[in-house]
Amino acid sequence: MRQFRLVLPILLLVFCSTYSMAADKAADFTIKGLDNTPYKLSELLKKGPVLVDFWATWCKPCCEELPALEKIHRTYAEKGLRVIAISVDDTKSRSKVKPFIKGSGWTFAVMLDENMEARKKFGGTVVPFTALIAQNGEIVYCHTGYVRGDEKELEAAVAKFMSMQTSAAPDAESKPVDESPPADE
Repeated sequence: MRQFRLVLPILLLVFCSTYSMAADKAADFTIKGLDNTPYKLSELLKKGPVLVDFWATWCKPCCEELPALEKIHRTYAEKGLRVIAISVDDTKSRSKVKPFIKGSGWTFAVMLDENMEARKKFGGTVVPFTALIAQNGEIVYCHTGYVRGDEKELEAAVAKFMSMQTSAAPDAESKPVDESPPADE
């Protein structure tokens, strides 16, 4: 028993460090939207960073987290952030997704992952699971589960990342370019 107590922490350390090294880049996936349109993560990333949230209608914590996603979507959509909520509802509960979203008035993109193929690419099946993915595919933030207050951590992570994006991009308004020809003297 004592040997087990010594080995378990070592195994956990090895597993966690292996997972985090493998999770630096998001695996690409193609998934269908509610309208059956296919979306590919790598194509979405060409347009800017993506906040991915895996959820289900039967998951109470997932449903409690969605208002925070809507707030983030409304705050950062004009700055290039795409928010996609990927339902892992299976064929039995999939019919609940569209009315649930429509009734809630969410405006972010909603997609379906009935077999959890996309969710498994992030190293698990637990929902909710949220990942902020930079335009280069790097996962810059991820969180599993939800308890009240987690939305503050998520909002802070997104705000920090988006402010770094803004400060890294050249600001055309602050540096006007004079394209007029030189005046003859």
